[in-house]
Amino acid sequence: MTFKETLSELTLYAKGMRVLYVEDEMLIRENTASLLLTFFPQIVTASNGKEGMALYKDGVYDLVITDILMPEMNGVTMIQMIKELNSSQNIIVTSACEESNYLLDLINLGVAQFLLKPMKTEQMVRVLFEVVKNIYNARKVQEFTANLKQELIHQTTLLDQYKEVVDMSMIVTQTNSQGKIIYANEAFCKTSGYSSDEILNQSHNMLRDPDMSTEFYEHLWNTILKKEAWHGTIKNLKKDGSRYITDTTIKPILDEFGNILDFISISYDVTELYDLNEEIWQTQHEMLSLLGEVGETRSQETGNHVRRVAQYSRLLGELYGLEEEEIKLLYSASPMHDIGKIGIPDAILLKPAKLDPEEFTIMKTHSTIGYNILKNSKRPLLQAAAIIAHEHHERWDGTGYPRGLSGENIHIYGRITALSDVFDALSCERVYKSIWPMETIIELIQTHRGIHFDPQLVDIFMDNMDRFIAIAHEFKD
Repeated sequence: MTFKETLSELTLYAKGMRVLYVEDEMLIRENTASLLLTFFPQIVTASNGKEGMALYKDGVYDLVITDILMPEMNGVTMIQMIKELNSSQNIIVTSACEESNYLLDLINLGVAQFLLKPMKTEQMVRVLFEVVKNIYNARKVQEFTANLKQELIHQTTLLDQYKEVVDMSMIVTQTNSQGKIIYANEAFCKTSGYSSDEILNQSHNMLRDPDMSTEFYEHLWNTILKKEAWHGTIKNLKKDGSRYITDTTIKPILDEFGNILDFISISYDVTELYDLNEEIWQTQHEMLSLLGEVGETRSQETGNHVRRVAQYSRLLGELYGLEEEEIKLLYSASPMHDIGKIGIPDAILLKPAKLDPEEFTIMKTHSTIGYNILKNSKRPLLQAAAIIAHEHHERWDGTGYPRGLSGENIHIYGRITALSDVFDALSCERVYKSIWPMETIIELIQTHRGIHFDPQLVDIFMDNMDRFIAIAHEFKD
């Protein structure tokens, strides 16, 4: 760095700094003070250590520059007194060669910078530059530290308030990486019935509702162990054995290296909302079941037919691996599979013999009639019912009606209801037929695997035949 650049930066660093300059020789004091004023905005001068000490006690100085040998109080004694008041005070000592016997004492007092008399301007500037730069940098560090501390206090205060709000309105638990609960807020204790002492260091397994599958929790843990947030609905058990349901978000908390420290769970108790939705769903299910029974009554079939078809369809849906929401839709919508029969004339619908080709053509329109009744609804349940009404007579090989769909082009709801409907129709008496023996029904279903019915559904049906027969007995006419 050139001397000119050093002067420029020294002036920049010295901005706002206050200097105490102590020198007993007036000429040196005045000349040096004039030079210092070109860098520093304020220079306070004293003619001896005693005067300098008095000024120091009355003010605050970024830098003290002092001679050693002075009347009344020398520089060494003054520095000792200053260091007792402020051990970090920055000090530059000016000295002549004959004063070198004081240097060891000054070094022990923490003085690190010396200017040799007679002082040369360039030497003074370079020493001042090093000292002032260090003062400037230390001040910036202090400012940054103070700002950081203030910001941390501010953020901590905000976080405490946020935590208070969260704790007041949500169920919060903290779980370590081994799955043990290490924090549970008051809302959790109030909802679950457990005290903090009872729940801390325990596994969430003690809250598990039997309805929640092992696969559900495996998926949950796999998600959060991949450092991803998980969100969903969980059924839990209270201490008294009753159930409560939460809408839950679980977030992994990571350290600065990306390692999982623990998991935070934030939940809302949605039990009342869930129960209300369940009640609405049950009401819709009962209404559709009653409408399905009305349609079956016209064809002199019992209401238990639609109940059995609903039960068979739900079981097939579960075994096939449908999602819970789809299983509920299938269960509640399947009773409407033959609702279109309300548009079929009695002479055809109630004919106690085999229909002729023209009559059968009319009978087949019940699929389209049912679909047209239901298709314009935007409700998922009625949309599912429309699909089932339309497609439950389609066949795997494409020879069914009304559209001749084949294979997986037939909606899974239609494929499941088709097998359920045929199984029940063959195992019950109708106006046009007697009950078939179970062995004959099973043989027919196996024979029509991949022809009428989805091969996978037939395999599931055959592997679980005892469960379907149990439903038939439970809901027999």
